[in-house]
Amino acid sequence: MTAEGARFSLAVARALETADFSIRHVAPGNHRKLYNLVRVTMSTIAPVDSFYLAFLRDEHMLVIPYLYDGHEREHAGFQTYGPNGLTAWIKKNARTYRYGSDGGRLLHRGHTFGDHERLSRDAVVVPLLESSPDGQRVAGLASMLTYQPDAYGDEAVRAFEWLARRTMRALAREREDAHELAGLASGASRTVLTHGSVPGVIEMVSHALNAMTVRITAALHRPDGDAAVRALREVLEQCEQLQTDIAELLLAPTTEGGDLLTTLTPREREIAGLVADGLTNEQIAARLVISEKTTKTHVTRILRKFGVRQRSAVAAKLRPF
Repeated sequence: MTAEGARFSLAVARALETADFSIRHVAPGNHRKLYNLVRVTMSTIAPVDSFYLAFLRDEHMLVIPYLYDGHEREHAGFQTYGPNGLTAWIKKNARTYRYGSDGGRLLHRGHTFGDHERLSRDAVVVPLLESSPDGQRVAGLASMLTYQPDAYGDEAVRAFEWLARRTMRALAREREDAHELAGLASGASRTVLTHGSVPGVIEMVSHALNAMTVRITAALHRPDGDAAVRALREVLEQCEQLQTDIAELLLAPTTEGGDLLTTLTPREREIAGLVADGLTNEQIAARLVISEKTTKTHVTRILRKFGVRQRSAVAAKLRPF
């Protein structure tokens, strides 16, 4: 990432200031609006034919809550990624990828977006960084692509990196607020309130569908065609938001993860947290000043209690606990 204090031209600075104001006023939980704001802002600075924002769920899965190709908003979802593709490169290097660095070789090696009959001629992919016990780690990536060659100069790249940082700060503040609110509930109530629990998911989807039903019913009973069209557009926005919400459930903490924590001893919980942060047995042993053999024994017990075989599965169940 480039220096955060680098200056921008007046036009770009104004675009970023406007975006920052809007980011600060996006309603908590309305992540689709937040991600769309980043894309729209960048499209005022440089051409954007395709855009996506994605988060790492584990060592193999990438959750994509927002994807825009051309003039169409694509379905949110997920995909797997391999050890030699662009996602793995971003995760390993924690720095921005630019099309010009290798002529698009790494970009074209992975999944395609946009018009499948045309290759992107320029692209920028920036890491989405979040705080961890060891500093910052790559939580995901944001990408903008275009069919125009040499479209992304240094200023456009810096602007994209700036927006990525602001987006992650907004998400971090939201998580902090949610954590404080979760602490208000008793143990019995938290199962109902947890966003990743079955009751929580049912409540979220039911509320969204009910809101859509109300708007559709009102539109069907309106003689005014323009009013009906406006109502249907609102329903479309609600559908898109629901798609993003459902995709992000793959990233949300679950009641299963919380319940599993209660089965661990204090030392096992400490080690499980370090496993979830991606530390190796050797690194955990050095951190806790214990032998690597002892660490291995604890990790084996944790895997057995969680009913999994791989460390990445522990991280998936506990993140972001």
